[in-house]
Amino acid sequence: MKSEITMHLRRFHASLRDRESGEKVAVYITLDKTQLQAAQLVGQSSKELIERLAARNGYDVLDIGKADKMSVAIPLDALWRHNVEMNALDK
Repeated sequence: MKSEITMHLRRFHASLRDRESGEKVAVYITLDKTQLQAAQLVGQSSKELIERLAARNGYDVLDIGKADKMSVAIPLDALWRHNVEMNALDK
């Protein structure tokens, strides 16, 4: 029996500026569709959510591009086994 979850992802290309150094960086910010829906419930746009995430990490948002969409299926049993193996290596 297969047990998997499907996540609907949105990836935004963003230009950010480091508040301390002033350095500009180009990054991708990937969010789950449910994160975006939760933000909407409290009246926040995707842009506002990304600005809040960037600010929490010490960046100002200069520009946000249109979201790329992708759905990914995550096999939970394989993820479990991988995690058990990784924990065994750490011990």
